[in-house]
Amino acid sequence: MKRLYFEYHMKLSFSSEVKEHRFSLKCTPHDTDIQKVGRISVSVFPDNITGTDTDSHGNITIFGYTKGTHTCFGFDVCGEVETGLNEYENAKDLHMVGMFRYQTRITTPGKEIQEFARRIDLENIKGSKEKAFEIMTFLHNNFTYQQGCTEMETTAEEALTLGCGVCQDYSHIMLSLCRMQSIPCRYVTGMMIGEGRSHAWVEVWDDKKWIGFDPTNNKMVGDEYIKISNGRDFRDCLVNQGIFTGNVQQTQEISVIVNEI
Repeated sequence: MKRLYFEYHMKLSFSSEVKEHRFSLKCTPHDTDIQKVGRISVSVFPDNITGTDTDSHGNITIFGYTKGTHTCFGFDVCGEVETGLNEYENAKDLHMVGMFRYQTRITTPGKEIQEFARRIDLENIKGSKEKAFEIMTFLHNNFTYQQGCTEMETTAEEALTLGCGVCQDYSHIMLSLCRMQSIPCRYVTGMMIGEGRSHAWVEVWDDKKWIGFDPTNNKMVGDEYIKISNGRDFRDCLVNQGIFTGNVQQTQEISVIVNEI
């Protein structure tokens, strides 16, 4: 069990002025069986928060609208989270578990993933947790971490074809492989000690429990992690979504700090 202090900063810069900016943010950790959120502060600039709610997956979502012109947009979130309260998260909404058994457009396997799956020896392994652990280890040992070779919309099939990617790609490939075994699993966005950016991992459903697996680091998720959101793939967990008026180019900067108190 740990007490962690975190800072999450995101800045979106536009090449010229935009206006009528509607946005939704999923940048705030929430209480689970594994973690308890303490003191927390959220600021959005320009400061036009209109409301906060939770989505169908239980993720905290901030909604806002900025009518005036601006050339940058972002948020700062900081706070404290007590982690490692439990080794797993109880699956409370059992009627929703089924949706995590099915592939999405991002995770649908093609020829590369199907060939890759045949190389994983799961014949004598029983139990979702045990199968997921074998899948995670095989993926970690046969896929290369490399920034810049994939993009946000890269699918699991495309990433595996390239043979390299980042935590989002590891997670999508593992989701695809687990769902091929009819194992319900979900994508998670969060933070961890020493990462410097947001992180992604997978939660696998096993006997009414959600258990965290980090294929990028080939380890079970423990008390050095802070969870922000979960969903079917990265699209359910987008930290920033929005529309605005303006024909511009945009660049995004993200900085994450997580330290034990």
